[in-house]
Amino acid sequence: MDFLHILSQMLMIFGMVLVGFFAAKRNLWAGELDRKLSVFILNVSMPTLILASVMGKDLQFEKSELLALGFAAVVNYAVLIGLAYLLPRLLRVNRSRRGIARFMIAFGNVSFIGYPVCDAVFGPKAVFCASVLNIPFNLLIFTIGVSFINGGKATSAFSPKLVFSPCVVASLLAVVVALLGIPTPEPVSQFFHLLGDITTPCALLIIGSSLSHIPVRDMLGNRFAYTITLLRLLLVPLVVGGALRLCGVDPFVTSVAVVLSAMPVATNGIMLCLQYGQDERVMTQGLFLTTLFSVLSIPLMAYLTSLL
Repeated sequence: MDFLHILSQMLMIFGMVLVGFFAAKRNLWAGELDRKLSVFILNVSMPTLILASVMGKDLQFEKSELLALGFAAVVNYAVLIGLAYLLPRLLRVNRSRRGIARFMIAFGNVSFIGYPVCDAVFGPKAVFCASVLNIPFNLLIFTIGVSFINGGKATSAFSPKLVFSPCVVASLLAVVVALLGIPTPEPVSQFFHLLGDITTPCALLIIGSSLSHIPVRDMLGNRFAYTITLLRLLLVPLVVGGALRLCGVDPFVTSVAVVLSAMPVATNGIMLCLQYGQDERVMTQGLFLTTLFSVLSIPLMAYLTSLL
């Protein structure tokens, strides 16, 4: 895949983020809108986008492809969790920050940014691949992720309601549709694509608006945050890509998995830090820096995987 094409897609995505950022700064985008629209996206338009990814004549999947996706999902998160345990120990990260470092390495913003980026860079088929690869995300982030933040103790943050979110349910339904080859009437397919297509611009505007509330001066310091940014955006996706290629996973699936593993830090981290009394300022710095530098790192990772 052409690097300039990928870069141009990422610049368009970043442009949407900037629109949200400046709209919020100029009071053209209310803070309350972030919360309400986020709820709508996560419960309505994003599940619709996932289901739309298996609707259409050009979006058919072989059973072998589905098996490869399931295998890739297992390998992907095994590598991510393994690196989360290994890297902070190798780098001798302070014990007080080790759990936060592990969370930021293991969990990226695979939903809010991941789906729009995969859709823009690779097309609708990649959204389905991403939805299958992301099925373990909610289960792991509210068990192992909470354990990272809370000093090794899993707590009541886990619940079936969190695991079986609308996006996860939509992902499972999409797998069933793809596995059984269920045909979709054209008007139904067009409806799902039309509604799902609003996810990308709205999600990017919300990200820009959210970043506008973070004091920039606070975000540009801290060597720890820069180190985590380097690991999450460059080292982690390269290791994931290498592991998947060694396992013989399809190059297209590998490319999608690499791009997903190169996402900025998951926004859930800030919420969990606040809930369990950890240093949310460090998590916020990591979120800001990884979001900022991902504009260049994501097209670089996508291009490198295309060379493989």
